[in-house]
Amino acid sequence: MKNFLLAVLVSFSWLLQSQNNPKIIKGTVFIDSIPTQDVHIINKKLTIGAVSNENGSFEILTEEGNTLLISHLNLEYKEITVTQENINAKNIVIYVTSKTHMLDEVVLERKRSILEIDPDILANVPVVNAKTLKLPYTNSKPKDDKTVKIESGVSVNLVGLINALNGTNKKKKLLKKLQVEDQNLAKIRKHFTDSFFIKQLKIKEENINSFLESCISRGIINLYKNGKVLELTSVLIENSKHSPYLLENENIRLTQK
Repeated sequence: MKNFLLAVLVSFSWLLQSQNNPKIIKGTVFIDSIPTQDVHIINKKLTIGAVSNENGSFEILTEEGNTLLISHLNLEYKEITVTQENINAKNIVIYVTSKTHMLDEVVLERKRSILEIDPDILANVPVVNAKTLKLPYTNSKPKDDKTVKIESGVSVNLVGLINALNGTNKKKKLLKKLQVEDQNLAKIRKHFTDSFFIKQLKIKEENINSFLESCISRGIINLYKNGKVLELTSVLIENSKHSPYLLENENIRLTQK
């Protein structure tokens, strides 16, 4: 009787161990019955991933109940739960849906120079200078003070003009950089969808943009632009673990403010 109980306990222990031991399974990704290449498959629990080849095939380490994140720039985001049948068969088949890209409307306008003068405004304006005002130094030679004279008679200091232009250019470059960052962050948010940030990363909806801004230093924009969605997803998952924008940290963050 003791030997029988011992055998049962050993068998039960082996069964539990085999169920919790991750195994490598093979899989194939299809879109409209066509094998799809370069699809990223990420095991959320084990934080590992794989990429499908030209035949749509991949291999990944997983166990029953694990969630696989399916991601690609041209495909709709999808999640798959690994079942015991998949583990037993050592195989999983994934069907995905292509994504429709909507391009933003672009309006091209000619930029006006800061030195451009509207001819309609100056059409009937009299020329005002030292000669027309009959000032005593009308015929004197001007000093070499590095000024440039416009046809209207107005003299502009060249050094001041260059400094003003440099300051304006710096502001324009900074503004353009911020606009490009905002556009790329919006694309990243649209690609993963708010559901991914709220349900998977536990980020509050109104804090998604702030969370993405906090990840800029980790190079998420370059990863997205270079199509490295697997690395991008891993960075987002890792940063979310200690983010002050988590739902559970919301009260702490408000108290610190």
